[in-house]
Amino acid sequence: MRLSRLLPSLLLATLLATSLAACGQSEAKATLPATAEGGARLGVRVISPSTSVDGQLVRAMGSLKPRNEAQVSAKAGGTIQEFFADVGDDVKKGAPLARLDPANAAIMVEQAKAGLAVAEASLQSVRQDYERAKKLVESGGISQAGLDRAEAGYQQAEAGAKQAQAALQAAQRAYADHTIRAPFDGRITARLANLGEYVSVMPATPIFSLVDLNNLEVVLPVPETVVGAVRHGATVRGVVNPSGKAFEAEVTVVGAAVNPQSRTVEVRAKLVGDRSDEMRPHAIVEVDFSSQAEVGSGLFLPTQAVIREGDARFVWVVDAASKVMRRQVQAEALTPGVVRVTSGLEGSEQVVQDGSSNLQDGMQVQVIR
Repeated sequence: MRLSRLLPSLLLATLLATSLAACGQSEAKATLPATAEGGARLGVRVISPSTSVDGQLVRAMGSLKPRNEAQVSAKAGGTIQEFFADVGDDVKKGAPLARLDPANAAIMVEQAKAGLAVAEASLQSVRQDYERAKKLVESGGISQAGLDRAEAGYQQAEAGAKQAQAALQAAQRAYADHTIRAPFDGRITARLANLGEYVSVMPATPIFSLVDLNNLEVVLPVPETVVGAVRHGATVRGVVNPSGKAFEAEVTVVGAAVNPQSRTVEVRAKLVGDRSDEMRPHAIVEVDFSSQAEVGSGLFLPTQAVIREGDARFVWVVDAASKVMRRQVQAEALTPGVVRVTSGLEGSEQVVQDGSSNLQDGMQVQVIR
């Protein structure tokens, strides 16, 4: 009896719980669109185009390079017998730096001298015979054929004497090549071989490193957008890094070709004025071209703000409602890090700093300052 009364109550409670659960699910489904609409937006950083350029844009990093620098080697093979100079010495062009053992070369010179003496003696004898033959042919003492033979012998002896003279000159040159001499004025910066060491010609064994410290030049890769204003003969100013020592240089060469990878042109300039100890070969320098270069008008953005698609360029502009719009612009690289926009953009507009962000036209974004 009690069980029959309890069953209707349990059935009613089950139906009520099922109804409430269904209502809860219905309410949850009804609120999903609101959650999606009010969900987190993509955050983007925005910047305003700059109407002026940083002075860094007309500066170029380069180095000081000696116009003359060489690893000096011997013109003959042999064992180093003596050094006449060492690291740190200033030497003049043609000064002896070292000498190889010349014993074998000296023997060759003596042999060549002996060969020349024999050839000259033979020439002297044949010359006398030829002169007598010329007199005898006039008096009928010998035939014309005999004179011809005497003349041929004389010419052959003369050629032999010339050959012996050339052999002596070659032997003397080989002997002289056993002395290593400075190819230009400079300072020895390294000694690369030791006393008693054998050096060869092929491949050449370097013995000294020699640098001309009096003829240093500045070598700079200048951005092609600036190089048009750099003139031959212009004076530029720069500093040596890291000391900051200032210097001046006169532009001597403006390259005719653009490096296809860096989009720069090589500029060379010779140092003028006083020299300092900091101005050493291969030192890093920074040169300011602001007095020569005028980059012109326009709006300037970081390179990553401008997206390139083939020949087209575009940026993402953020409007007052925080929506992004794809905007095509005319732009050119000013330096590897800066782009100049010449049309398609106003200076008051906000541009997404990183144009590679996953954006779509009309997308609502969260602006990050």
